[in-house]
Amino acid sequence: MMVDSRPDLKRGIGLFDAGRYYEAHEEFEHAWRAAPRAERLFVQALVHCAAACHHAARGNFPGACLQAQRAARKLAGYLPVHGGVDTLRLWRDVQAWQASWRGGQPAGRATIGVRR
Repeated sequence: MMVDSRPDLKRGIGLFDAGRYYEAHEEFEHAWRAAPRAERLFVQALVHCAAACHHAARGNFPGACLQAQRAARKLAGYLPVHGGVDTLRLWRDVQAWQASWRGGQPAGRATIGVRR
């Protein structure tokens, strides 16, 4: 499955990259429900990434870290690239986000890298 062939994932990634994490979470949830079994954990990892960034944007760093841990665990099964997404970069970013959030600091702009 390539992200480009899934309009819902593509929309979710666009929303995420624009910093609209709540809306991205909702789009990823929709994609997760429609995903084939083999893709569900991958899409769920994106759901967790969006939830983590949404929590962090609201200052809930413990909640953000919990969601980021879940994302990292699920992403680990899809490294280094899956469906056009640079999952290794995203997995490393999730680790960096957690380090910032554990220190009570925002992590900066989060994006999901799609390889073309």
